[in-house]
Amino acid sequence: MNEFVWLGGAAVALVLVYLLFRRSRTAEADDGPPVSMPVRLQPVPPAPAAPAPAPMAPPPELLAFVPARADALPPQQRQEMFMLFRRVPRPPKLMQQLLSPDFLNTASSAQLVDLIAAEPLLAARLLAVVNSPACGLSRPAQSIDQAVMLLGVNAVRAICLQYMLLASFEGGDGARAQRLAATWQASALASELAQHLAQALHLESPGATVSALVLSFLGRLAIKGTVTEQQLAQIPREGFLARSAAEQRLLGLTAAEIGRLLMTEWGLPAEVVADAAGVDDVLGRPADPSWPEADGRQALCYFCARVGERLADGRPFEGLEQVMDEAPVDFFRFRAYLAHPWLRNLGTALADPALAEKLLRMRASLQLG
Repeated sequence: MNEFVWLGGAAVALVLVYLLFRRSRTAEADDGPPVSMPVRLQPVPPAPAAPAPAPMAPPPELLAFVPARADALPPQQRQEMFMLFRRVPRPPKLMQQLLSPDFLNTASSAQLVDLIAAEPLLAARLLAVVNSPACGLSRPAQSIDQAVMLLGVNAVRAICLQYMLLASFEGGDGARAQRLAATWQASALASELAQHLAQALHLESPGATVSALVLSFLGRLAIKGTVTEQQLAQIPREGFLARSAAEQRLLGLTAAEIGRLLMTEWGLPAEVVADAAGVDDVLGRPADPSWPEADGRQALCYFCARVGERLADGRPFEGLEQVMDEAPVDFFRFRAYLAHPWLRNLGTALADPALAEKLLRMRASLQLG
């Protein structure tokens, strides 16, 4: 009996030893790497985004140029500037009427016709321009009201302003008259470009835009028409920054500020003066991210003025990037203005083949004339 009990106990012990042995082997196998199961990877955090490229620093020559302001001149220096340009006569009262805020915003074609008809010499010149090949009309305009109907109020007003400005500087010798004519041609080409772009870009104030552009040439006309030959020889034709710096060094003010001085003396509306004189400020003025309306208008006028000068000099115009790339200092600040809601489609508007054809035809007509 005891022998059976002993044998049974031994069998139970063997079973327990076997179970313990199996358990330890299983545990050892579990401690090793799982071979038959895929390894579960931890999620990899995304790589940090590459930092945005730092904005390019303004060119040193642009930072070094600080325009003097006509309204900040000491009284004696201001009087000296008046004496320098004392030969520039006041324009007719018609200019003030054409530039009054009420007229710019609400004038009808009939009101414009009445104003021009009261100035026979201006009316004759207007009809001569309207019927020239530059305008490309399919049929000639026989009267002022036809000219307004065919070209529109803004175009006719721009032509009137151009001729009234040019008339203030007539009477010079051959070389001076030629320089004035070249400046007038640049103004006319720039005005045509601005009128087309104002419509294509759906600007809210096309009349004010074109008027500001035309008046922005006043100071340049004054310089061409009054300063000495020796001074003119020291002002470069190309490079707007270089030209502006030379004007200020030689004369005390840039062309834009000379224009501001004259317009203020003529009693033009303050907002018109500020708009026109502010066009050339785009050269060195950083764009305002709040995008004021005047900024978009002045930036567009700045671009059109530089293109008009380029075309009048006989240089090619092949689009937005070409102009900016060939004068990077002059357009360094302007590039930021292209984010303005009014200017975002500027490149597309400039690519219109009809615009290029019209500008080339107009340039040929002006140069032949």
